[in-house]
Amino acid sequence: MKSVIRTVIMILLAIPAYSGFVHPAELDDLLSVMSHEISGSRTRDYTMRLWQYDKWSTLPMWKKSSEEVKTIMEERGFDEAKLVETPADGVTRVGDWINPLGWDARDATLEVIEPANLPDEYRYLCNYRDNPTSLGCWSAPMPPEGIEAELVVLERSNPELLKTLDARGKIILVSSNSRGLKRYLDRYGILGIVSDQIEGHSRDSVNENNWLNGWSDIPGGWLMIDSDSKKNIRFSISQNKANYLRNLIRQGKKVRVRAKVDSRYYTDDTLPYTTGFVRGSGSEGEEVLASAHNHEWGASDNAAGSAAILEAVGTINDLINSGKLPRPRRGIRVWIGSEIYGSIAFAGHNLERLQKKTVAAVSCDDGAGDYDLMTSAVTLVMNPNCCPTCTDAVITEIARRYYSKYQPDRLFKTVPYQMADTFFCEPMIGVPTNWIYPRTGGTLHHNSSDTIEKVDVRSLRDMSILAALYLYYLADADFDQVPFMTDLTFSRGLNVIADKSTELNTRLRTARDGAELGKMLADGTEIINYYAGLQGRAVENIVRFVAPDRKAQAQQYLDRYASDLKEYGALLAQQFTERVNEEARAGSVKIIPYKAPDGIWEREAASIIPKRSIIVSLSLSGIPPEEWVEVSGLPRWWSANDWASSSYWWVDGKRNLNEIRKLCELEAGIPVRNFDLIKYYRFLEQHDLVEFVK
Repeated sequence: MKSVIRTVIMILLAIPAYSGFVHPAELDDLLSVMSHEISGSRTRDYTMRLWQYDKWSTLPMWKKSSEEVKTIMEERGFDEAKLVETPADGVTRVGDWINPLGWDARDATLEVIEPANLPDEYRYLCNYRDNPTSLGCWSAPMPPEGIEAELVVLERSNPELLKTLDARGKIILVSSNSRGLKRYLDRYGILGIVSDQIEGHSRDSVNENNWLNGWSDIPGGWLMIDSDSKKNIRFSISQNKANYLRNLIRQGKKVRVRAKVDSRYYTDDTLPYTTGFVRGSGSEGEEVLASAHNHEWGASDNAAGSAAILEAVGTINDLINSGKLPRPRRGIRVWIGSEIYGSIAFAGHNLERLQKKTVAAVSCDDGAGDYDLMTSAVTLVMNPNCCPTCTDAVITEIARRYYSKYQPDRLFKTVPYQMADTFFCEPMIGVPTNWIYPRTGGTLHHNSSDTIEKVDVRSLRDMSILAALYLYYLADADFDQVPFMTDLTFSRGLNVIADKSTELNTRLRTARDGAELGKMLADGTEIINYYAGLQGRAVENIVRFVAPDRKAQAQQYLDRYASDLKEYGALLAQQFTERVNEEARAGSVKIIPYKAPDGIWEREAASIIPKRSIIVSLSLSGIPPEEWVEVSGLPRWWSANDWASSSYWWVDGKRNLNEIRKLCELEAGIPVRNFDLIKYYRFLEQHDLVEFVK
């Protein structure tokens, strides 16, 4: 009884104090220093310096962008700044990802030649030099005089419709999924695609066009590789222009276009990424990592994110060199390069250092638009369940302090894990990684409106300050920071467990009979106890920031808090059980105890223990799509309810498929349906992508 009373008192005290029990002056002092020194205008200048190259979306310009990153690092006095080359040959494999094929474009136009005398707005559809997003990346070269072809409408992006469409020797106009149609173009003799697909729909988006950045024959593929067809072109136009052309065609008029593309493919060059380093003072050689990707069309996505990282780390370095801040125990390493393709290469080149020496990471991606939009909010992306960590609580507290002091009307929110250059948290690497994602509610993402004029220096400044605080605080964290970090993580853990309990109690009202109540009881108690254990491990994770000679002492301190979280979970599980019984009595029904299935599938799954050796995710490249099992697109992007990708991170040579399935369901909050893990992992084993432990 005393234990329960103590737990209840602890809950009552802790839950309202989500921001932590103590407020160390050091974090407030850091906030004051950073907010005075970091410059949004300088960050915008860096954004422009990168965007002037990235906006062209070609390998030569990507190389110039990477060189510019290195130049900025040198200007800010980084202790290390270098380019690392990776082959741009379309065949080199990093993990299970294949590096992109080299591509350059000098010019491209698309013009309506029939009917004649159209208004210029609808006659001159695309000009790459005026609008680089109007040409789809990796479009094939055309003869100098170009090609002339009829434009036909594909009403829906459905490969089956291509069979019946008279499109041989023609170009199709389609409104969605143009990348997914590529693999069918040669089969039906189609020359290319004109697309008016758009990501963000608004009153203004009808006059914008999407940036079409992938061109792959593989379902769910992305950047072009050497085995992809090199015959097809793709242009991107606005919905306004596309609807004008559709109306002409539906009126029975023939629309013919002339397409010119001056481009080339090549395999004898490299795709670089840039790394920088600001050294620490400690002898252990530990680091924190700052990452961002460049090599995208947009000024906001993601020249701005790269610029914010450069400003954050550059300012930290200035403050250290000027004596305003002491040199932190850990070094701060920077990676900037192509999204995923560059970061996975970096991970492969530095795997041992990431596993053994890197304690935390932060990524800045996409978010320097209109600061004053009502829908504007900064998003902080948390870690997945396979990486329980104190950094989720730390970054949330940093944002809370910053905005409450400097921008009290500004909104920020936390969201579950999303994969981008945030995969360093995956268990084979093991670096807790948070994503500062200040999307500002507009419609800039991946379309022609994402220009330097839209970049807001206030958004840039916020992103830079949050990144700098996170990096410096965790770079210098040690035993003295353990109480504060524990309070933050413990408080957040209480809220996470309480939220799960509330969600389960609310769901009880949907139970229709005793069998459903029995299933809810079994699931609910398991969920509460699972998340209590997960939050306990997040507290225990704090020990990674403590010097070796104090780790044992810190661990003893942390174990008490982890135990209290477990006890809190047990209390809520007990309360949930009582609620289930109350529902049963109120409905005059008898609870039927739930018995987990133990059929042929479960027994076979218990005997399969897969082990992986490939980091991050699978691309299935080299396996014909017709031979794929249980998947219709590449499982390269982690998602909680994408069973192919989410299960893969639990594969460790110790868990069987029953255990892996349960962990996936606990994170997604829904049962695995319409996906057979046994069939999928037998398929992977046959292609040497996993091995089965005997």
